[in-house]
Amino acid sequence: MEIQDMKPNYTIPIKRVGFKGLWKRAYIESPLGVMPIDLEINAYVEIPEDKKGAHLSRNVEALPEDMEFPTKAKSIEYYLEKIHNSLLRLHSYAKTARVEAKTRYGVEIKFNDLSEMEPVDVLISVDGDLNHKRWSITVGLYGMTACPSAQSTISSIINSNTISPSHSQKVLLYGTIETEENYIIRIEDIARCLSNAFSAPSFTLLKRMQEANLVISAHKNPKFVEDVVRDAIGGLRCLTESLPENTVIKAEAISLESIHPHNVYAYSEGIKSSLPALNCKKLCNNL
Repeated sequence: MEIQDMKPNYTIPIKRVGFKGLWKRAYIESPLGVMPIDLEINAYVEIPEDKKGAHLSRNVEALPEDMEFPTKAKSIEYYLEKIHNSLLRLHSYAKTARVEAKTRYGVEIKFNDLSEMEPVDVLISVDGDLNHKRWSITVGLYGMTACPSAQSTISSIINSNTISPSHSQKVLLYGTIETEENYIIRIEDIARCLSNAFSAPSFTLLKRMQEANLVISAHKNPKFVEDVVRDAIGGLRCLTESLPENTVIKAEAISLESIHPHNVYAYSEGIKSSLPALNCKKLCNNL
């Protein structure tokens, strides 16, 4: 008997054991063609109370290297599902497994006269047993807000009827969609929908007039961080119109404050059936 198969001194199950941060390159189909994507993969299995440890080399064996895997996958979700199924096949004692993949992905963001390829953070996971899985995709990106409260106060002080100045923030926004089946939702669509939740999106390259127009646009559209989260939820609700009513939608925003030594945070979530549909054309107008 191998030591991993011996009974531990303290007999409780371990919900997740495996590896974190293993690098793999996958070839994924996209609107731009087949793209190589570098993935940081976490893979875990559950072990019962009567096993001392997991055979962790099998977690690496579960990664797609043999001929049963295609040379390219139609999505990151499909790639992870193959790993998930292999984990449970190789670890016959495990009832459940979880696989996560992190990556950065380039998405074309459009705003006014700007159209640039910008980086977004992506986390995709599959969790559960062979018959009941739960899928999750999270996309994170930066944008900016202009504070409506300060703007209103400054307008009163300077007696201005035009666009008044305000303090602005860089905001990191995450949007998540969770389903009980593998519905493919494109990273591009989620990122573009989220970019509309800011006062204005962020861009890597801005010339002077573009920068000025972006700032003016943001001050014409002032938002609290709470507004960003609400608009993100509303946009993702529009994006999931064809998905089941039990789809879960989440949004999380961290406002990196310019006039405070601390940051501001907001979070909300809801089941699709409980979330009112809004003006989808406005919220996702550049999809």
